[in-house]
Amino acid sequence: MTTAAPSVTAPSTAQSVTAGGTDPARAYRYAGYRASGLWTPTSLADLVPEAAARHPERELFSFEGTRVTYGAFERWTRAVAQDLVRRGVRPGDRVLVQLPNRLEALAVQVAAFRAGAVDVPVIPIYREHEMRQIVADCRPAAVCTVDALGDRDPSAELDALFDEAGVTPAVRYLVGGERPGWTAVPGPEAADDAALPASADPAEPALLLYTSGTTAAPKGALLSHRAVVAHLVNFRDALGAGEDTVTLAATPLSHLGGFVAAVVFPAFLGGRSVVMAGWRPDDAVELIEAERVTLMMGATVFVTDLVERYRDRPEGHRLDTYACAGAAIAPEVVDRAAEVGVRVVRAYGMTETAGVLAIAAASDSLERRRAWDGRLLRGMEMTVVDDDGALVPPGTVGRLRIRGPQLLDRYTDPVVTAEQIDADGWFLPGDVGRVDDEGWVQIAGRTKDIVNRGGEKFSTMDIELAVASAPGVRRVAVTAVPDERLGEAVGAWVVLDDDARAAGVGPLLEHLAAQKLARAKTPVEWHVDAEIPATASGKIQKHALAGLTDLELWHAHRPARA
Repeated sequence: MTTAAPSVTAPSTAQSVTAGGTDPARAYRYAGYRASGLWTPTSLADLVPEAAARHPERELFSFEGTRVTYGAFERWTRAVAQDLVRRGVRPGDRVLVQLPNRLEALAVQVAAFRAGAVDVPVIPIYREHEMRQIVADCRPAAVCTVDALGDRDPSAELDALFDEAGVTPAVRYLVGGERPGWTAVPGPEAADDAALPASADPAEPALLLYTSGTTAAPKGALLSHRAVVAHLVNFRDALGAGEDTVTLAATPLSHLGGFVAAVVFPAFLGGRSVVMAGWRPDDAVELIEAERVTLMMGATVFVTDLVERYRDRPEGHRLDTYACAGAAIAPEVVDRAAEVGVRVVRAYGMTETAGVLAIAAASDSLERRRAWDGRLLRGMEMTVVDDDGALVPPGTVGRLRIRGPQLLDRYTDPVVTAEQIDADGWFLPGDVGRVDDEGWVQIAGRTKDIVNRGGEKFSTMDIELAVASAPGVRRVAVTAVPDERLGEAVGAWVVLDDDARAAGVGPLLEHLAAQKLARAKTPVEWHVDAEIPATASGKIQKHALAGLTDLELWHAHRPARA
């Protein structure tokens, strides 16, 4: 008979209990978060103004050669926030930002906090297919997008979706062009002495983030100011970061990871960042040396690109620490990075925990850093249970449950909230793994059926529905397939009629393009089979797909990242 083990919890310094709800257990937990300095009175709206007051002339970030001080950024975000308020945006309203890596992506998101609104960053690769659901769910009071994105006109796309959903934003900002009903983002010269709303209560929502899960519709996760600040405190302490930390940000700025790396974490530290408009590995190596960058965070693809170049570049300053999260990383990659002087620290986290909840330290042994996905951060709890919900001993693989000060408050859909957060406050991420008795975490897989492509997570059901709607497709299953650079890519297994099989992959790709599916979701492997294994009830047995003998295997061109 197995003896149940208690949950594994990172150390906390809580000593007392304060009022906090009617549930005594929850009140104790919340008191612990406050007493240990993880929940603070700080709102995300306070970070830039307070840092600018301390050192206005200090550089906050550089962006493609443009250097911006704390003082200049404070004036710019104040101007945008004042404009939002004057034009009708109220505390609690949603501000949707869908921009490529532009300075405005940073200014408008921080301005949303300062106006008392909720920031809703959306990655630029999302098209009408995804944006229809997001617009209908968040119903933004303000929106900011770019005039052109490749062959797309995002403002026209959004106007059509607003009309369809019956949404009339009070503010529509357009970057880089003109369109009736849209205006330019105000510049710093527009700032005046008009008062802004008082800083939000730290318990109020700061961010609404859309993340794919096992269903076709993206889930809207609401994160409070205090949850994000708790992550900043923990991340700083785990990495030993401070005012001298220089961060390189190259991931999308309309995404939690890129936004935090570019401005939120540096402002919290009083440090600075170097922001790239897009990932260019050769330029990144030069920037890291010229700007004396010390820290970078992101998925596997970035560190593998850097390591390749460092092998041919024995001299010069190079990145010190790379925090790898968002996609699987092979132990061999950690080894190769160590050989060229880069300390990779693996981490585990997700949107719902405001970032990483477990991370290794650069000072930890290579053995630990290469094989484990980090140590639980302070205040974070994780239990591992079997299929019946019973606790298993430390070190045993099972289903993960997570709780702590960084956790989301809820989803916008109450049904999803009830499915993923239980009555005791445990979040059920759908991941499988183990935790040892020292709080080290190791992920073994996922029960959630998603593809994690370079840190972006996509619902396979969403893609399956789009593929299934193509002429000649009789049956389809979509799974992740290995990708050396991105960790995972999208693979499709299809049963086709004779005409569709004879036509090849071209018409399928054209159909998905016509469906306005994000290009990154397009399958790069197409396995054509006579049948797809299923249970008696018709449920596809995805674990058996790899064992099929394909009639044909088609490779499609890999989609662009943008």
